[in-house]
Amino acid sequence: MFKTRLLSGILLVIIALVTIISGGDILFATILAISLIGMTEIYKILEINNKLLGYVGYVAAVVYFAMIRFGRTDMITMFTIAFLIVLMAVYVFTYPKYRSEHIMLAFFGLFYVAVMLSYVYQIRMLEQGAFLVWLVFLCSWGCDTCAYCV
Repeated sequence: MFKTRLLSGILLVIIALVTIISGGDILFATILAISLIGMTEIYKILEINNKLLGYVGYVAAVVYFAMIRFGRTDMITMFTIAFLIVLMAVYVFTYPKYRSEHIMLAFFGLFYVAVMLSYVYQIRMLEQGAFLVWLVFLCSWGCDTCAYCV
């Protein structure tokens, strides 16, 4: 099992090298795609990935990334509130199809996956971002690998 994890880690490092060194639109598109894949995986936990609630989350992720791409970070608070209102509307109008844990997973799925991954792009786009962004990977992969080995 560790061999599989090691080989997939090597492949991910190669992909990370290519996309992060390239930066710009390549990194943006890669992070957006990874975010949508990650949200799909987390939404599969409660089987909302192919339902209205999942689609609302995917659209919210794309809108969030568009806001980041076009420099509208001043709208993130309003976006968060609007996203929560839409989720609550889906919850009310489709009751009893969804339970509160479905809504919570949809809400936190966006922030845990898409928002956190977007910081890789945002850090890379800083003035010294080409150097700073590697700290994210060094810390996260290093901690993950050490935790797995222990």
